[in-house]
Amino acid sequence: MDKEILNADFDTHPETVDTEEELSNYLSEIAEEIGWIVIYFNSLEDQIAQCLREMMLRDAYQDERLDVFLAEMGYQVKARALVHLYGQAIAFGASRLPTQDLIDLEKALTEAAAIRNGYAHADWIGLRTEAYIKVKTRSTRNGVMHRYKRIDPEVAQMDVDFISSLRHRLEAVHELVLNQIYGQPSTKNETDVQN
Repeated sequence: MDKEILNADFDTHPETVDTEEELSNYLSEIAEEIGWIVIYFNSLEDQIAQCLREMMLRDAYQDERLDVFLAEMGYQVKARALVHLYGQAIAFGASRLPTQDLIDLEKALTEAAAIRNGYAHADWIGLRTEAYIKVKTRSTRNGVMHRYKRIDPEVAQMDVDFISSLRHRLEAVHELVLNQIYGQPSTKNETDVQN
């Protein structure tokens, strides 16, 4: 559950926890999941880069010059470029991946970045009651807004599972698209693409 609160609405911000012991216990319970989110997200980003290589070069290892560009690209740019390359393959009839599957994949890749950023930039030391963590602060024309997310070990594990499974989903989509482009039978089940 998320709460978005205007900075000036001090009375509606969740209270901070009372003791360092409570904070330490909470962080001990959730630290492993935070680590796995970072690990799986970094792996997902590497997978996106590899998929880009394979979509752009017949031999993904033939030209390291592509890495010059990939190294300068952030996650969102890589993910958007890959989705656009898949879209181009669909538009030219080289792939039969349903457009909705591509839209869903793009949304999931964006959601993975939001999840990872929430963990990577959260105010973990500023733990609030009921396991609320400030995960984002942004400025709007109405003032500064703080977004709090309730993150307990169960929520964190669901986020770990989402990012981990998204990497497998991307692999299935990528294999399907490449096999369709190059006329090879797919070894992945079409249901893997949608999950």
